[in-house]
Amino acid sequence: MAKAKKIVGIDCAGRAADAVPLVLRPRFEEMCRLRERALDFSDPEGVHDMRVASRRLRSAIRDSMPYLRKTKLSAPARQLKEIADKLGEVRDDDVAIIALEKLQKKLSGEVSSGLQRIIDAQKAEREIARTELTSTMSSSAISELEPAFLEAIGASVTPAAEQPTKTRPAKKSGSGYKVFARAALLRRLKELERLSTSLYEPHEVKPLHEMRMAAKRLRYALDLFGHCWGESLEVFSRQVAKLQTSLGELHDCDVWIEHFGKRLRRVKTKPGEQATPPDERDAMIWLLSHFTRLRTKHFRAALARWHEWESKDFCNRLTATLRT
Repeated sequence: MAKAKKIVGIDCAGRAADAVPLVLRPRFEEMCRLRERALDFSDPEGVHDMRVASRRLRSAIRDSMPYLRKTKLSAPARQLKEIADKLGEVRDDDVAIIALEKLQKKLSGEVSSGLQRIIDAQKAEREIARTELTSTMSSSAISELEPAFLEAIGASVTPAAEQPTKTRPAKKSGSGYKVFARAALLRRLKELERLSTSLYEPHEVKPLHEMRMAAKRLRYALDLFGHCWGESLEVFSRQVAKLQTSLGELHDCDVWIEHFGKRLRRVKTKPGEQATPPDERDAMIWLLSHFTRLRTKHFRAALARWHEWESKDFCNRLTATLRT
């Protein structure tokens, strides 16, 4: 995964309203520069890198919303979401194919031949997803998006002394960037802490997925704003990345389990219906069993990591660091 480039020229003691465009423009340009790599399907890492860049950009926009007029950004934001969704579809297919082909090397006989059928079907889906991605990210579409996005950012930044609304808190004139950054980071940390109780309900898939997303948003925020605290946030960012990885691997297993569970429930066995080939059914049963076992491993890893955080007072230490 390509590492996010450091954003320069930000005065942490300066006004937040002045810094927001300096944050969002480089994130947008970073994403656009990866277009050609993403559309070179000989290397699946290109899609992955652009997908991550799109997520970093959208996360930065969300964190900057106290200083943005949402209506001004609505049109470019919809297009960015469409790009992110299409990148996600191709990346999910890439990951699935790589994982299944790796598992196939360990198998033989009918289970292996059945797994090959599943892989071939996944590749067919990926070709459709790649075609849609190519259309969504045509050179003309990106060329039109770039000036529209940059213009929207310029028009959407609010004055520092704007009157508060239900969704935008009151700000003193000249509100500092570091104050704004601290508030965003603390908000992301509290979100993750609130969702951490999902680890005590291991069979509830959706809350665990939401916790994974909260960990991801906190890591992106740490990467975005961390320079205002020098190197003191890097150790926290690395720990959040590890938790995110554990939760991500757990989520991948949940997706597989749901997918193959649904397919097995739809297996046609009645006379006159097109039956699923026996070797394909055997492969799906093997995969369902495999990912169920693997899920337990990844859940235990995520639970152990959060327990370690609690033992070492991770959240309070991060909060104290942010308040320095």
